[in-house]
Amino acid sequence: MRLVRPYVPVAVRCQVAARQLVERGTAFAFAEDLTGRQRLALMLWLLFQDEPRHLDHDPSLMLRPFDEETGRYTPDANDPDHLVYRTKDDHRLKTLVRGDGAQLSDAGKRRKEIGRRRKATRPKRKWPSGRKLRSRPWASRGSVRRS
Repeated sequence: MRLVRPYVPVAVRCQVAARQLVERGTAFAFAEDLTGRQRLALMLWLLFQDEPRHLDHDPSLMLRPFDEETGRYTPDANDPDHLVYRTKDDHRLKTLVRGDGAQLSDAGKRRKEIGRRRKATRPKRKWPSGRKLRSRPWASRGSVRRS
């Protein structure tokens, strides 16, 4: 199933960058004549200077429950409290190599979740009853006993 990735509005992106600036302890004030995109560009420059950056869903969308009827994730995909700006290399590391700290990467967690879902839908296999399992298959074929 292809994941639905809704567009993240500029206002939400500004909230995420502002939260990260406050967490960092950086004071900021903006002129009123700046547009939302200009304000976002300035905040991202204060956070990362000229490094390439990505907006990351934390936790990843694959690991969030998805409601088919409403078409929404829980928590919402555009919730500013669950979005983080990271450098491009940090985002790649978290997604493909290792997660935050010593956790599994997002791709590893996704593979594990797919395996769990597949295992849950698989029917249980019943062992045959009333039949003895032979540990030596050659014993019933009339082979000569070795002494």
